[in-house]
Amino acid sequence: MRTVRSVLTATEARLDYLEAATMFDQAIDNGSNVVATDVMVARLVDAARQMAGSHSTDTYKLAAVRQAIYVSGAWNHNSAFSYDLADPLGQKIGDRLLSSYVRTRKGNCVSMPILFVIVADKVGLNVHLATAPLHLFVRYTDPAGMDHNLEATSGGHEARTEWYRANLPMTDRAIESGAYMRTLSKRETVAEMATTVMDFLIAEHRYQEAIEVAHAILVVNPRDVYTLVREGTAIAGLLQTQCKMRAASALPALQQRCRTLLNANANAFATAEALGWRAALQEKSLGGP
Repeated sequence: MRTVRSVLTATEARLDYLEAATMFDQAIDNGSNVVATDVMVARLVDAARQMAGSHSTDTYKLAAVRQAIYVSGAWNHNSAFSYDLADPLGQKIGDRLLSSYVRTRKGNCVSMPILFVIVADKVGLNVHLATAPLHLFVRYTDPAGMDHNLEATSGGHEARTEWYRANLPMTDRAIESGAYMRTLSKRETVAEMATTVMDFLIAEHRYQEAIEVAHAILVVNPRDVYTLVREGTAIAGLLQTQCKMRAASALPALQQRCRTLLNANANAFATAEALGWRAALQEKSLGGP
């Protein structure tokens, strides 16, 4: 889709986490309330800045971001943000939208880290997203250059890498290749936000558009195994709609198209596997942290 391509190809100076999130929300639901989302984020950012006060250290800023989001107060209309135990993985596409999280105050392992990154970035913290199987979390880099995992579904507190590995099984190869547990760049973080648009298009059976979004994401982050696998899923959808039950005597152009799709489907999964993704482990990760 044009929206995803325009966001992901913007100059570095133009990349903005909040703007990207709201644009992707609107690409999925053009009725999403961008103004309400912007207003609430501004309230959270202002509150965090006031809580940090004259203290400019990251320690104070992080504590302030946690309080602004996870503690009830006037800044969030006395309604703190919390984990949605009814849909913790955000399996319902609508639940993953930032606008939905802001409206309901109930989030998941997609919307919660995105909001945390948006607010923390705006108060001057060095934050990006990182991935584990079927899970996003916040990667904070302190002034000394040390990376810290922050689990947004658990109050934004620090979580050990070993905890992720125990609860979200992944291969050593997936870590070595950077498919998982790697600090994403700012552009890669924005690309990760766009995966919800891809999933929405697949759910709507708009497979060709989903493939185009996957391509745009993979240009930014070729190691995104989730997108590779979902691209393979979208290609399989096209195979079902365009090639299923076709006679052997079908037009040569159609036969070639189907062969191309078959090869692309196989290549998407093979590339993901070469990066360390394993279907069996993905299934084990469905419980989430």
